[in-house]
Amino acid sequence: MSNNHVNPDVAANGSRLVRALVGMSVSDVVVSNKNFAMRLGRLVDLSDSISISKVHTRPSAESFQQEASSPESLQAEFLRVRNGIVASIIKSYGADTGFGRIKFPRPDMEAPADSGSGYPPYGKFYAAHQRDMEFKISQLRLQVRDVAEGASAELAQLAALDEVLADTLAVHSRKMFARVPGFLEKRFDQLLNSYQRAHADPQAGGSTWPELLEGFGCEIRELLLAEVEARLLPTQGLIEALNAGIDK
Repeated sequence: MSNNHVNPDVAANGSRLVRALVGMSVSDVVVSNKNFAMRLGRLVDLSDSISISKVHTRPSAESFQQEASSPESLQAEFLRVRNGIVASIIKSYGADTGFGRIKFPRPDMEAPADSGSGYPPYGKFYAAHQRDMEFKISQLRLQVRDVAEGASAELAQLAALDEVLADTLAVHSRKMFARVPGFLEKRFDQLLNSYQRAHADPQAGGSTWPELLEGFGCEIRELLLAEVEARLLPTQGLIEALNAGIDK
């Protein structure tokens, strides 16, 4: 596969998303590159290797019929989808998000007794954005793959390999991203415990609970934006390979 193609699971363990989680002191999310590579290798078992080998039996260049494509319009569509998802995340924090839109939970003025009663709305908020970005990005990836299949025999083979790997790793990738709300719950629990300790004394100062929730909301937003970046990397890699192939 082209070096431009980046697996979503690698992206999930890459820079921005992990930095955001580590910045929240949720350090147990970090997975070393070596250990992750070993885990990734186990995912592609013999049956998947057989499926991947079938990619190399696709039509050769002699039998391939090149189709017209527009990399400029594809890049524009990539930016439209990415910017739309980012705008949706930002707008969900506004006072007027519109009917049916994902809305950031209204902060409670008083701290809950425990994270089990206070965190669920934030977990649902994050998961709703995950579903939205997964649907939109998967549709975009299919569109890019279709264009690559019609660009050249080499790119058609790359698109086929991308399809096989996407199917192979989809369940694992979904499980990894689904862990993020759990890490957020740990962070919420950390903030709540810190607040309760600081305010055990009625005369103690410190941040109010709404102030802590405001910071927590910013952390959630950073995680969402980092996840968008991670999820888009495979599609971005295909577009780069497509542009390079057409420019030859």
